[in-house]
Amino acid sequence: MKKRILFAAFCSIFTIATQAQKWEKISSTSEEIPLSWKNTQQTASLVVDIDNDGIQEFVMAGQEKAPSLIYLKYESSIGWREFAIEKELLTIEAGGAFFDIDNDGDKDLVFGGDSQSNKVWWWENPFPFYNPNVPWRRKEIKNDGQPQHHDQAFGDFKQTGKAQLAFWNQGAKTLFIADIPEDLSRSTKWDYQPIFAADDKQKKSWYAEGCVAADVDGDGFTDLIAGNYWFKYVDGKFKAIKFGEEGGRVVVAKFRAGKKMQIVVSPGDGTGRLLYYECIGSAEETANWKAKDLIGRELVHAHTLEAADIDDDGNLDIFCAEMAKWTESKTEPDNANAEAFILYGDGKGGFRKTTFQKGVDFHEGRAYDVDGDGDIDIVSKPYNYKTPSVDMWLQNGTGPKLPNISRALDGRIGLELYSLRDYFKIDVPKTLEYVKGLGIKEVEVAGTYGMKPEDFRKELDKVGITPYSTLLDFHLFRDSLDKVIAIAKGLGVTYVGTSWIPHKPNQFGKADADKAIAIFNKAGAELAKAGLHFFYHCHGYEFKASEEGTIFDYIVQKTDAKNVSFECDVYWAFHGGQDPALLLKKHKGRFVAIHIKDMKPGQETGELSGNTPLTSDVVVGTGQLNFPKILRAAIQSGVKYYYIEDENAEVEKHLPLSLRYLKSLK
Repeated sequence: MKKRILFAAFCSIFTIATQAQKWEKISSTSEEIPLSWKNTQQTASLVVDIDNDGIQEFVMAGQEKAPSLIYLKYESSIGWREFAIEKELLTIEAGGAFFDIDNDGDKDLVFGGDSQSNKVWWWENPFPFYNPNVPWRRKEIKNDGQPQHHDQAFGDFKQTGKAQLAFWNQGAKTLFIADIPEDLSRSTKWDYQPIFAADDKQKKSWYAEGCVAADVDGDGFTDLIAGNYWFKYVDGKFKAIKFGEEGGRVVVAKFRAGKKMQIVVSPGDGTGRLLYYECIGSAEETANWKAKDLIGRELVHAHTLEAADIDDDGNLDIFCAEMAKWTESKTEPDNANAEAFILYGDGKGGFRKTTFQKGVDFHEGRAYDVDGDGDIDIVSKPYNYKTPSVDMWLQNGTGPKLPNISRALDGRIGLELYSLRDYFKIDVPKTLEYVKGLGIKEVEVAGTYGMKPEDFRKELDKVGITPYSTLLDFHLFRDSLDKVIAIAKGLGVTYVGTSWIPHKPNQFGKADADKAIAIFNKAGAELAKAGLHFFYHCHGYEFKASEEGTIFDYIVQKTDAKNVSFECDVYWAFHGGQDPALLLKKHKGRFVAIHIKDMKPGQETGELSGNTPLTSDVVVGTGQLNFPKILRAAIQSGVKYYYIEDENAEVEKHLPLSLRYLKSLK
């Protein structure tokens, strides 16, 4: 274990029987985490990278004493620090959201008032100036209507290219959506409109909660999931689609590869089952959503529900926990035997249930990388049981902090030269000068445009650009390995791959995979004798479901890990229904390179064609893919080469913007 200033003497280390993981518990009650605030009713929590350093901070809100909003920051050199956000007493409800509201490059915060307040507020992030004792500037979003606002979410739900804020107003039993004002300096409140309300039968007893943003049906647009409905924006209106009988805490993610996402619901403020919803058929038909009970009993106030790859195997897991106490008028727990569960996913919709803790109070607990060392930790924030307090379980203690992405990839962002194929056809030297002007020094070659490989290499040498890999036609690996070797030697590259397995359109199957596996293994062995290494570039159609998970998983399993590697084109993985970050982690050490490519909003995913319009390629960071998450996974998984690929005709305009974005990542 590493030395932990402020609390090294207090650390207690213990092992829980969840995989082979070790969990180190630290707590504010034993002063390992400094906590000066006196709030005994801890309502909300958020996890957000406040200061853009690549490590997320833990935000807590309360409703009983000032200060009512703080955050805890971990710094490897000094330990934990507590910062004030709101020093006045506000009665803040559970929930909360974050977004760069004022478009200045940092994340601002949103919370709503409880049953005593009809307000929703946002706090302007003061980046880069943080003082533990100086609060943030608070502004109002809503200051009228009914009270209580439990749960909010940001997303481009209206498909305008700009995000909106969705929020529940429990007092009005209504779900609202608000547009961010164009001029925030003049706006006293935001315009908001109802998009869903309780019907006459629901008005007496209905309590809606849960509010998240995700692309449920894989159409390339962000949907809103709230309560037991998901909302699709169609022809200027929100269509409410019921997916289950009860709402509650909600997470939406791909627990298995495919076009549609799955929805998990825990009872939240009440009693009910932990239900996993999967859709077979059109996601717009309620009858197509089928529920599976993941625990086997009713949960009591299961107000913690998170999805994360806790065991780092490339499959999403579920963390769900009950509250031990919620009644303010008594001191003893309401549910002394409260349980917290980790359900380890297999990537195919199956889960292995384990008990993480018993008798511990979790209320809006979180599963995230607390200390920035690359693994998932767990945080317990009780509502009113033994408060104020925070408990944390650090997975395998605290290891070395991961470097920020831009530093780790400094000088390593390359280019797949196929991006500029139309320019190379006209003028190879001039095009290479353009690449050099971008500051790119590493490239992948896909064609030499009528030049001999050795002559193309000479042109690269003239401008100081080094090729490390090349992509060649599949049939060359089947029929002409001598030619493959000659091309590789001429170019001076070590890694030689192919990017397409011949098959009938939309009919790629295991028989096609088996033929390719035999060719890949043979080519890998022969190329190794020549000092070269074979790789295969995924193209999306390989992600058809199979017993192994997908046919791609099958190919990875059946190829020789010593001689056969892979290149993850994150665009095509995403198009094929994968989460590229999870895919990289699932097959650690097998991906030698990635293609960095983004997909425009509105481009459907979960398809197995391996084809999209070239106009779907957009500037990296402006599309559907989550590149901080993907690149972090790539770094952790041992990827060597990072090539931007952009097949859009506007590539010359795109590349400088894509590079600027990648250099900004923390």
